[in-house]
Amino acid sequence: MIDLKGQVAVITGGGRGLGRAFAQSLSAAGASVILLARSKQELDQTVALIGATARAFSVDVTDAARVTAVFREIGPIDLLVNNAGIVQPIGPFAENDFNQWWRAMEANVRGAMLCTHAVIAEMIERRCGRIINLVTGAFAAPNLSAYLTSKTALVRATECIAAETKRYGLAVFSFAPGTVRTEMSTYSLTSPEGRRWIPWFRRIFDEGLDLPAEKPAAVVVALASGKYDALTGLYLTPFDDLDAMLADKARIEQEKLHTLQIRPRGVSAAAIAIASIRAASAAPLRLRLEKNFQVPPEELYRAWTDPAAISKWFIDSAAVHWLHRPLVDARCGGHFEWVVARDENKSEIFHFYGEYHVLAPDKITFSWKWKALPIEGVDLPGNTNVTVKLVSEGNATKLILTHSELPGEAARAAHEKGWNRCLDGIADLLRRNR
Repeated sequence: MIDLKGQVAVITGGGRGLGRAFAQSLSAAGASVILLARSKQELDQTVALIGATARAFSVDVTDAARVTAVFREIGPIDLLVNNAGIVQPIGPFAENDFNQWWRAMEANVRGAMLCTHAVIAEMIERRCGRIINLVTGAFAAPNLSAYLTSKTALVRATECIAAETKRYGLAVFSFAPGTVRTEMSTYSLTSPEGRRWIPWFRRIFDEGLDLPAEKPAAVVVALASGKYDALTGLYLTPFDDLDAMLADKARIEQEKLHTLQIRPRGVSAAAIAIASIRAASAAPLRLRLEKNFQVPPEELYRAWTDPAAISKWFIDSAAVHWLHRPLVDARCGGHFEWVVARDENKSEIFHFYGEYHVLAPDKITFSWKWKALPIEGVDLPGNTNVTVKLVSEGNATKLILTHSELPGEAARAAHEKGWNRCLDGIADLLRRNR
């Protein structure tokens, strides 16, 4: 049911196992897939299974020069799935060959980060892109220190990069696919070191707790659709109800669920103060405005959804003019586009666009993006969400407008000034109409 036509997806470790399953499912949903792996033979086999929509590059993802060259040749992409990884060495850290141990860090962390670094700047510039990092549970267990350390590091890296890029419209996920019968899991089951040091691993299969590859592949396709971008930064598994997580997003954020945490027995005053400083540094800039209107909510609702009304109040008392009438498709999933130019300089263009998410009598929610905003201090495109609540107060209505996130103080100040002018324009329009 998910249509990914027009998307370009890159899957590392795409020659076999989960990488092959991800590539097949993404291709079946309409995406053009590009496979990266070391084995040309396995890549050729996967391409033959998928057909003409697939391409492949033989590459070791820990080779920075090769990774850079390959992604330069590939060009812009919509989705990166960092799937390549290794589980060896298995056994006590004291008995591990340290070079082999560090090789796991290279393959599982360096490889994913090199590929991410190769695409993320262009994704930020386009304000569009998704990255899925394949991880495992961030638990401590003996005899798997290389694998578990590297994958846990990748979870935290995902959280950090998601926090940096959310404001640009990117989504970055940690995804633990569950236990699937692949070459890696078979090695853990049947190798001498696997049988000796992690005998518990067999119980997952004996008790029927393993998963078919199609189940995690379906989650990858769902995340590629964009429906779950609001879950950026979170740790996800095939056992999660993603729709329920969306509905419960406020609690997830408040309680820091689906993220790495350290829970100390007690917390000192100094620790609380430091935590507050860290939280403030990561907190998005928000905007909240309130204004009372002497009209019922339905009149105010029409002012926000009728193109003729919008064309009047959005530029009321501003020294700008419409380049074309506002385009408004006022339905859930519908899009809008507003483009105005400054009167004294037509080359200074204000271009806003987005999509409606909620259209209810008492609430309107929409994405609010801009390609160009020629205001001092706001020199980059932006991507936020706006909520307009209409609270009935007898024959009057209180309007509460909030921006969920703004990229910097200059953007917040500019939007506060602009929206205050717009709200005054709405009030004048409603008075004239009455």
